[in-house]
Order: sequence, then C-alpha cells, then structure tokens
Amino acid sequence: MKVDKLFSDLLLDECGKKLQNLQIVDYILGLSYVAVETEAGVGLAYTFREAIKNGCNVTNEDLRRTPANKAAAMINSDDLLESAIGLATINSILNNTDYDESDILDNIDFQDKNVGMVGFFQPVVEKLTDAVANLHIFELKDIAGSFRPEYAKRILPQCDIVIISGTTFVNKTTEDFFHYIPASSKKVILGPSTPLSEKLSEYADLCSFKVTDKRACLDAIARGGGMRRLKTCGKKVALTSK
Repeated sequence: MKVDKLFSDLLLDECGKKLQNLQIVDYILGLSYVAVETEAGVGLAYTFREAIKNGCNVTNEDLRRTPANKAAAMINSDDLLESAIGLATINSILNNTDYDESDILDNIDFQDKNVGMVGFFQPVVEKLTDAVANLHIFELKDIAGSFRPEYAKRILPQCDIVIISGTTFVNKTTEDFFHYIPASSKKVILGPSTPLSEKLSEYADLCSFKVTDKRACLDAIARGGGMRRLKTCGKKVALTSK
C-alpha cells in the first residue's frame, strides 16, 4: 500500500494548532512506557529500553514547561527515547478526544483468514489462534514461533488482515510495513502508542488507550508498570478507517 507522506508529518500537521500555547506539565520516562502530560491530558508511548543510551543521565534537560510543539517534533528524532517523548506529546492531544470505547478487533471477522501481526500481543494471539488460517508474527524480540521483521516483505503481501503495533511510530518502521500490505487488506494499528488521528484513520483502523486517571497513570509508569497496571487508569478507544 502506497503511503504519500510520512505518518509523523501527518500527525504533526493534524495536531499543530492544538499544540500551540500548550506546554509539558509533567512527564515520566518509565521502563515500559513514556508518559507526557500537557494541559490537554496524558499521552503514552512505548519505551525501547535497549535503545536508551548509557550514562548517568538519559536526557540532557528537564522538559517540564517545554512548549508542546517543540516536544512533539521530537517524534522525528533518531534517538528512540526522544521519539517516544514526541509521540507521547502528540497522543496527549489526539487521544483525549471522545472516541468509541471499544476493542476494534471484536468487530473483525478473522475466521480462516491469513493474518499478519507486527509486534507480539499475547492476548490477541490467544484470541486468534483457533480462528485464523495462519498467524504470522513479526517481532524484534526472540519469541518462539515469530519471524524477524525483515521477513515481513515476503509474507505480508499474502495477508488478508494485518495488525501493526503502534510502537512502530517510535522506531519509524510503520511506513516500511505498509509498503508490503495490499491495499485490499484490512489494516489495524493497535496499542497505547497508537495516535487516534483522523488523517491516520484514512489508512487503517486505530485502537489505542485514553488515560482517565492522570495521577494513577503517572504513578504506575514511574514504578515500571505496563498495561496490566494501566488498565485501571484508562480505557480502550477506537477510531475506524474512513
């Protein structure tokens, strides 16, 4: 599927005006997620721990009171922690709109389909294994039964449905995977890192996470919490493709 513009540029274009006059109120660089709070709300993005640079400090400055548009532009940084901060800032804007409270996967017919999954989602794997014809998982980590991401170009063209982790916005591989997905295939971008962007929904269904209890969320992430801890701090929200 052809992508006409970098998704990061689409996201910055969409939330640019909303970022004006906002600043970072607080932020947490957790072991599982980065959380950024602006006056609009809290946004999340995945932490690639293995990419964090060594040293006494993982960042060179305190980002509190940083203009939100400056922080959001960090999504284009080659440093994956900075990129996560940028994405979380964008999500603090886009994911705090009133969208449908649902798990978008419940509305998709997976029966006897060839399914590709970019990123490993254990609960989704358990749900789909007995229904699908084939489930091809592409994952950076060494997980039994999965393929390395570079094999996606061989297999995704044969998939009826492709589920892509929102973490790909952090390491800037989303467009790479879309290149190999047929235009006719169903596409879903999934996980708390996923921006609920109207422009992005022209390319895929989106399922993400809206933080409803800011203090509990920041506390959980500061203590290394992942989605199991965060479930009580928010809710799944979805935006279907146009």
